[in-house]
Amino acid sequence: MKTATAVTEGHCRQSGGLQASYTYRVFKGAGRRLEHAISAFFAWFDNGFRHSVCGRAALLVQGCLARWISASFGIRCLKLLAVPHGRYVTEGAFLGIVLGLGAFLPTEAQMLCFALFLFLWLWWRWADKGSGVAWHLPFNVKFPLIVLFMFIAGAAVSSIVPTRSVMNLTLWCFYGLVFAVTFDMAKRGEEDSIVWPFLTGATLSGMVGIYQYLSGWQATKASWLDEKFQDEITRVVGTFDNPTFFAEMIGLALPLTLALLIRNKSLRDKGILLIYAGIQGVALILTWSRGAWLGFIASFGLLAVLFDKRLLLMGLIAAMLAVIIAPPVLVDRLLSSFSLEDSSNSYRMFIWRGSLALLREYLFRGVGLGADSFAQVYPEYMIVQTPAPHAHSTYLQMLIELGLLGFLALMWLLIVCGWQSLRAIFTQKGKGFERWARVGVLSGAVAAVGGHMLQGLVEHTWYNPQITVVFWAWVGLAVGISNGMEARRASKS
Repeated sequence: MKTATAVTEGHCRQSGGLQASYTYRVFKGAGRRLEHAISAFFAWFDNGFRHSVCGRAALLVQGCLARWISASFGIRCLKLLAVPHGRYVTEGAFLGIVLGLGAFLPTEAQMLCFALFLFLWLWWRWADKGSGVAWHLPFNVKFPLIVLFMFIAGAAVSSIVPTRSVMNLTLWCFYGLVFAVTFDMAKRGEEDSIVWPFLTGATLSGMVGIYQYLSGWQATKASWLDEKFQDEITRVVGTFDNPTFFAEMIGLALPLTLALLIRNKSLRDKGILLIYAGIQGVALILTWSRGAWLGFIASFGLLAVLFDKRLLLMGLIAAMLAVIIAPPVLVDRLLSSFSLEDSSNSYRMFIWRGSLALLREYLFRGVGLGADSFAQVYPEYMIVQTPAPHAHSTYLQMLIELGLLGFLALMWLLIVCGWQSLRAIFTQKGKGFERWARVGVLSGAVAAVGGHMLQGLVEHTWYNPQITVVFWAWVGLAVGISNGMEARRASKS
């Protein structure tokens, strides 16, 4: 049995060896130079802006807007729904708003909103003399992230369709920046401020989906359902153009809604979150997305394991009651997930066979970044006339796009982030609510990511950028919270 002193000395030797390595020094030096360059830019920009006519006019307008917003009834109502009880509107809330807007805005508009937020955020941090302008990822996360982006850039340059792949490279830069910013904010305790506005946006989208169902909305395409369900089911899409995308968004929101519902003590917050959970749950059912249903079941199971195993019993009882009272068509739809007679399932099987044939040809080099590269090559390997825009599996799609080494780099980053998050949860001391208050959001984020990755086995869950950016935000959120917990624990010891 190792003593605490021996463990501490071993940790110090390990950290010392890491910090003495050439790779670590290179990355650290590059990070410092980047931070100095950003600081120099904002020093120049701030001085010029404040002394310009446009700058003085903008500051005047900012003051007027601030007074109008503080007096607006609509803004106060929105704050009630999107900001936790007893919290102020912080920079994390603005990031959460950008994520929540993904359910309503095109990808380009969401990226522009994030670019504006990122610029203002870096400027605010520069103005705060107590903090640097750069975000500091730990080396064990930064290194696989940089390696992954080297492969992503290589896949864009060597693509079958380089022009489209470069556009996808821009999207991946967007995902990487959101991951890094979310990590930084979560490490500093901003996780609640980030999550609440997004949950509000997802709930509003869910309300649109429920309204579509109640109003008799009919836009279900034949390709979305097996023939035997055509006359029995209407799949709602919410604010998206496809029920699968809508279901994936709800699948990333609902586990965090439940985690906050269990954790929060405020009756006001519990009431709001209970309504959010009900709307999101009903909307998830009305999407009729079997992959999302199975993903949420996995998310709930993971949430129960991370928090309290008694939740598994509650979930089992709820599932049994649901089977008893649910319409037969809902049970049939769920059970059809495991049937090869279902046309959607057989369609996927043919796509996977064609995709595997394509992969054997491009195993190491990949076809290039983005679904357009896949669509360009796939027809040569297509089986029995099964056209597809992607491989209908996130894992298979990433293997085909990035090649084997790029895929391994992606898995390396996700495993590092997952391991660090799970370690922080299981090493957190305490029982009951005291422990849950510290790891609630972290457990919800891990559960949401885990369920999403399970759904990715049978669906390409990263086909829609608005979904993908939320996934990477939750990965950054989880590893940021865990890193902050470890830093605080180390400072106390």
